[in-house]
Amino acid sequence: METLELETMRCEVNEHLARLRLNRPDALNAANLAWVQDLVTATSYLAQSSEIHVVIVSGEGRAFCSGLDTKELAKGKLTRDWFATWEKGVSTLATLDAVTIAAIQGYCLGGGLQVALACDLRIASSDAILSIPAVREGLVAALGPMRLAHIIGAGPAKRLCFLGRRFSAQEGLAMDLLAEVCQPELLEQRALAMANELLAIPFTALKHTKRQIDQAFTQDFESLLNEMVDAEEDCLSSPEHKAVMAEYLEELARRGKTH
Repeated sequence: METLELETMRCEVNEHLARLRLNRPDALNAANLAWVQDLVTATSYLAQSSEIHVVIVSGEGRAFCSGLDTKELAKGKLTRDWFATWEKGVSTLATLDAVTIAAIQGYCLGGGLQVALACDLRIASSDAILSIPAVREGLVAALGPMRLAHIIGAGPAKRLCFLGRRFSAQEGLAMDLLAEVCQPELLEQRALAMANELLAIPFTALKHTKRQIDQAFTQDFESLLNEMVDAEEDCLSSPEHKAVMAEYLEELARRGKTH
């Protein structure tokens, strides 16, 4: 297993599965400057490998991520460059070819929710508390409002972003923000189960499907159509597709249905 150990997070790569562990538990994984810089380093590291098919993002300790470090915010340490670096890390996570799963426990507030929104799928423990309260701090939640609107729609996104109220995992599930809610002791098991299910699916097809969904709000129909044809050609020539079809033909032969 390959490991990238940083000051506030850790990457572990085991064949096609990677783990990105937010690792500042004493501060509930709050994002200070080192954390933001580490996010850029970690996501760039993950983006460089074509062998990583699934990434699980999780937080060490009692929280997924409690958001921006309010001590640094109050002291005026969060500058224009800070937020540019922040979004570089989050955007790199959002645009990975790998399918990403956020495994959320405890606090998932502000910047923590923004990281979760950058993931493709979100599983939360029943004790998770979520919110996107940037406006209450006199800030814009980076590109979190845009990502939230894409996931749950403009109306619900405005309600959550304008009011900044905390909501439960069950509420997140009801609004389709979360794919699944489980008991806290089952979170690791459920995240790995979803990862293994995804790892069993041909990655070339998953990768192109993810790209099409991500571009659905920005690309015109003709561009999507042209990219789809190229994607299908890539899928048809992929070893995963050929293996699935070979298995299908073998099954037909076993049943005596070769014609």
